[in-house]
Amino acid sequence: MNTVLRQERLKRKWTQEYVAKQIGVTKAAFQRIETGRRKPSYSVLVKLLNLFGYKDPQELFKEAPETY
Repeated sequence: MNTVLRQERLKRKWTQEYVAKQIGVTKAAFQRIETGRRKPSYSVLVKLLNLFGYKDPQELFKEAPETY
């Protein structure tokens, strides 16, 4: 699933590893969060919202339109 989270990460040219380090999880854990296979803990959610500048988690995790 292509999420706004993934698009925002790619727009900033950040790697999954970089974001994972910033929020204190493994790269594999972040991959699962980014693809919607895992929900982040509250503390990780807060870090993601702060890192990407969002206030509403629903906006960050909603499905994003495909861009070609």
